[in-house]
Amino acid sequence: MITTPNRIARLGTDLGPGALCCLLIGALSYLSNAYFLSKVSALLWAFIYSILIANLIKLPYGLDTGINFCSTNLLRFAVVVLGLTISIVTWTSMGFIGLVQVILVVAFGLSFGLWFGGLMGLEKRMSILIAVGTSICGASAIAATAPSIKAKNEEIGVAIACITLFGLIAMVAYPFIFLFTGLGALLDHSQTAFGVWAGTGIHETAQVMAAAAQVSKEAADVALVTKSVRIFMIAPVVLIATLVFSEGKKDSGITKGRLGIPFFALAFIVATLLNSALLFVPLTKLLWGPIAASFVKPISTFLLATAFAGVGFKVRYQSISIIGIKAFVVGLVVALATGIVAFLLLLFLYIPFSLK
Repeated sequence: MITTPNRIARLGTDLGPGALCCLLIGALSYLSNAYFLSKVSALLWAFIYSILIANLIKLPYGLDTGINFCSTNLLRFAVVVLGLTISIVTWTSMGFIGLVQVILVVAFGLSFGLWFGGLMGLEKRMSILIAVGTSICGASAIAATAPSIKAKNEEIGVAIACITLFGLIAMVAYPFIFLFTGLGALLDHSQTAFGVWAGTGIHETAQVMAAAAQVSKEAADVALVTKSVRIFMIAPVVLIATLVFSEGKKDSGITKGRLGIPFFALAFIVATLLNSALLFVPLTKLLWGPIAASFVKPISTFLLATAFAGVGFKVRYQSISIIGIKAFVVGLVVALATGIVAFLLLLFLYIPFSLK
């Protein structure tokens, strides 16, 4: 009979090598984002590093247990911690028309992504990941949604590749279009309008800030607030994704007609509401605000990067190639359509009713 201390020691021995490997990749990714190329988030750096290593080097078998732990249990825990960095308080600074703009763009991105993915014959999981990654906030939204729909590592890999590629293109294209084409004149060359466009149409937060900063600080400030509203919508989207995937899916582990909400998803929502409450009350905001910004947010980023390293280690080129070019076509079309809808809403809703 193995005693509890021996079990703990055995567990540490099994998890240690693989978890340490993911931890090192997480640290390298965090530093790469902070000191090398901030336009690529730490999560994406972790994915890039781990996929390269996994496909160029044959990893020892002893790493599997720790890698599996990071790509599953640690990922769920990291998503809950992420909830402590997301707040509904940002909604109050957007104004009613601004909120309508964001909600409509997110709703379009989700519904169009699911419809077009189905039209192209993608698996529903793949369509959901591309839709949430495009409409909400890139890798973070994919990280929060993937466990609740039991997404495969290869599907996560392709979805992240899509939002990375097309998000980086958008990061350059949006400011170019605004500054050097006639479309900028349609927006009255308004820096506020551009900030809302970048905040609603571009995938990753780092990409949003990089694009908006090319226009002005005012545009960057507006873009960050707009993007923050999108980020808060991760919570309801996780529930919607679980509901959508549960319908008619016997292999999902969720009984048809019953919404099997994962515990980590509920914990994530509670964490989000708790953070919102703490930041809403002036007294607790003074205490919690600096802690959340200086400690919780960096810890959340580091944990997600470490977990994503575990996911990346399990992604092989051969597996990704099986999914095919369809996913990238869907990602491109959804990104273009979402950006166009965001622009049109600016033109016919936000500018007429908010800026004039």
